[in-house]
Amino acid sequence: MSEPMPPEAPPAASESADRLSASVDEIERAIESAMARLEAERKREQEQAAAEVRHKDEVSRRVSIAALLLTMMVSFLGFVRAQSDSSTSDDKLAIQQSQDEAASEWALYQTKTAQRSGYLEAEDTLAREVLSLEANDPRRLLARFHHREYEAKVRELDDENTLVFHRIQSLNRQEYLARRDSDAHQRQTDRYDMGIRTLTLALVLISVTLLVDRMYLFWFGLAVAAIGAVLGMTGYFVR
Repeated sequence: MSEPMPPEAPPAASESADRLSASVDEIERAIESAMARLEAERKREQEQAAAEVRHKDEVSRRVSIAALLLTMMVSFLGFVRAQSDSSTSDDKLAIQQSQDEAASEWALYQTKTAQRSGYLEAEDTLAREVLSLEANDPRRLLARFHHREYEAKVRELDDENTLVFHRIQSLNRQEYLARRDSDAHQRQTDRYDMGIRTLTLALVLISVTLLVDRMYLFWFGLAVAAIGAVLGMTGYFVR
């Protein structure tokens, strides 16, 4: 007698099991795809964060180097500006001293000129008095003695006035040279001031780069710094 055959599964149950297995596979693939996307996104974010850190470090390094150089340049220009300002003060003091000494010498020159005029008037008066005297009058001898004395005094005053005049000319020249040097030092000081202000502006622009993260401010600050450096350097050659 043959064995009985097992009953076959119903077709509907088999199809349902296949669909369930396919859905599970799709869900697994979807989960794996989502996890892969999440992992790729996480890696991309990490790489972006690392790139931003490297960028900030690079910007910070550039700004620090530029700020250090600009600070040194501002300090140097401040030092030479102080020297130029001190030279200007010395020149102004020399101008005042030359003017005071020239005024004193000029007063002495006028005094000696007045003395010379007095001797000449006395000599003229004496000459007129001699004309009214007789030839054998002893007062003629006395008048001749006074005449020679007046002539000696006049020559002495002329020599002294010549020295005083040359001294006044020398003082006037000293005043002119001191005034010229003072003007030159003042122009140098003004140029140094412009250089310091320009470099300070460049330092501010470069420092703001760290706050707003705009590299164009950094390069613009460097351009302004170059202008300030040129202004400061040309101050040395201003005369």
